[in-house]
Amino acid sequence: MRKKELAIDIVDDDVSLCRALARLLKVAGFRDIGQFHSAEDFLSMSSRRRPSLLILDLRLPGMSGMDLLGYIRSQGNRVPVILISSHDEELIHAQDTNYHPVSFLLKPFEEEDLLSIIRGIEPFDPSPPV
Repeated sequence: MRKKELAIDIVDDDVSLCRALARLLKVAGFRDIGQFHSAEDFLSMSSRRRPSLLILDLRLPGMSGMDLLGYIRSQGNRVPVILISSHDEELIHAQDTNYHPVSFLLKPFEEEDLLSIIRGIEPFDPSPPV
């Protein structure tokens, strides 16, 4: 799987940030971008959509981003996750978990910082083994 073929899902309750990130990723050449505004929205699509990268806000209404990541990992899903938050104490706490996110970004972050992280991620094939 080539990097530009990554299916990238963004989970953030800030609708304008989701749109801005989706535009940024499309301009960077990524075509399969999903936008979700809560963990529950993301989970409702998880049986139909298997992302190869997840950009996940820690502070969400309802189920938190950390709870969502814990659930994803408990299901054996090793999708690479970039955690984002406007609260640095949440990112510090997230680093102490065993959920293995790829990276952490404090909002607001530079677009190039996000793209650099994505470029450094090994392509992940979310398809179940045959």
